[in-house]
Amino acid sequence: MRKRIGTIVSVAAALSIIFMYFFNIPAIAAAYPETIRVGLYFGSSSASNVAFNSKAGLEIGYYNDGQFVTLKSVEGGNQLIVRKDSYYIKSPTGAVSEYDPSEGIPFDGETYGPYHIQIGDMLTDYAAAESMARLVEESGVNAYPVFEDGWYLWTGFYSDPLKAGEEIQNLVSILGITNLKVINPSTSRFIVYDADFKPYFIFGSSTLKLTVRPSASNNPRVLSVNSKQYRGEIELRRFSDSDMTVINVINIEEYLYGVVPRELGASSPMEALKAQAVAARTYAYMNMGSYKKWDFDVVNTVNSQVYGGYDDEHPNTNKAVDETKGKKVLYNGSLASLFYFSSSGGMTEDNVNVWGKDIPYLKSVPDPYESGTSYNYNWSMTLTADEIKMKLFLSGVDIGDILSMTAEEYTPAGRVNKLKITGTKGSITYTKEDIRRILGDNGAYLPSRMFTINTSGSGGSGQGNSVVFVITGSGKTTVNVYNAKVVTASGVKTMTSNGAVSMIGTSGLKTVTGNIPAGTYILTGKGWGHGVGMSQEGAKGLAKMGYNYEQILKHYFTGVTVE
Repeated sequence: MRKRIGTIVSVAAALSIIFMYFFNIPAIAAAYPETIRVGLYFGSSSASNVAFNSKAGLEIGYYNDGQFVTLKSVEGGNQLIVRKDSYYIKSPTGAVSEYDPSEGIPFDGETYGPYHIQIGDMLTDYAAAESMARLVEESGVNAYPVFEDGWYLWTGFYSDPLKAGEEIQNLVSILGITNLKVINPSTSRFIVYDADFKPYFIFGSSTLKLTVRPSASNNPRVLSVNSKQYRGEIELRRFSDSDMTVINVINIEEYLYGVVPRELGASSPMEALKAQAVAARTYAYMNMGSYKKWDFDVVNTVNSQVYGGYDDEHPNTNKAVDETKGKKVLYNGSLASLFYFSSSGGMTEDNVNVWGKDIPYLKSVPDPYESGTSYNYNWSMTLTADEIKMKLFLSGVDIGDILSMTAEEYTPAGRVNKLKITGTKGSITYTKEDIRRILGDNGAYLPSRMFTINTSGSGGSGQGNSVVFVITGSGKTTVNVYNAKVVTASGVKTMTSNGAVSMIGTSGLKTVTGNIPAGTYILTGKGWGHGVGMSQEGAKGLAKMGYNYEQILKHYFTGVTVE
């Protein structure tokens, strides 16, 4: 009997597939989340305090079983400040800053801290705690409600337990009660203030998440976070290595409103903007949960996608997002891992030559329609042997004085794949993106690996005929004319290694070229970025040539579908 039922089910399933195929009925689509969690302040950029504002008002509270519980509503235009319950010092000028007590107590200013005094026992709700706070304040004691998975009444912000203990005796005589106790610090607490730094309440739940959102009367529903506006809601968290973390919880389409204009200028052709919107949406879905340790999905920087929030939105880019709503790039029915960059210099790169993995849809393709005047389409960089030596030294490599730097291998797309640097103590070879990293400056990578190297040769050889003698007020001196501007019969000319001018000297007519000085390396390159996936400048060019956004995406990502 069981075998027969299994056979019937199998036949029914097969008939269902055939029915959908012939009558063009779509299969059940994969479910994708409607919201995304974006880290605004986190890790080394975490915040001590955050100021909120909204034109028509704010609500602060928490979600419980999917329902928002409002703890405090703030009228429009009024500021609400959330500060982590920690150690602070108020300077004589009124400035408040956080300090670390393990590094010593500051001398100049009044200190505040995370020790408190509890007055009485647990109360029924926020209203009861607020009412009790007003009664206590009539006695001249500043008190405030506290939520720690139950409501309480506390007073004081003490920087050490001794101060809090000493204050208890004063409170006994003032309030006439003895039910008082010192509350020790907790790494989960937030202080919620008004604009005058008077606390509304302290929130220290172990399970619920403090959330700030614009009230429903706002249109559009945006709120200001440290003077920058965002759609959606803001969630505040405290982690040991990211204290405090500020997370924008937002509908993914509205998130893209703030991404597309930052990644591709709003004045770009509409089909290029649509291609960018679909690529950014696909990237967002593919990278959900990338920052699980801090409970968000992506960050607002180039480490994910640059996200500027409501302030950076533009009608053109919003339209591109709206007209491609829900569209994603798939490969064999699954989300594709998409990458994009600024400019390819004429040819994109195979992923295997950048990050080492052979991915069928991340292959090198021609990029013929980029504008030759786009930013960094053509670039040049001059490095001296000493500068290269310092770059290696800062990365922990010492091969002595630099004798040569040569491109040992190029990819089929024209990018340096192996770079050998030789010094008096040995040599080192860099490959793939390590080349851009080691030759970059101040943490920024080299524009691209599509470059050639011109040099005078190795070490300290002579400077050829790039040096001339001139008479100055102090006598005869030598001048190296490499890269100098000279005035000729045909106009101003730069003395590059390919340039030459004739000069009249004491010995007659002399030709002077701009030979590269010894120990100098000229990198002449094209493109900006890693080169894998979609060239943004190329997408603009394709759009101008009449390609639509699907055609643009399929050009850069081999064998994909857009659904």
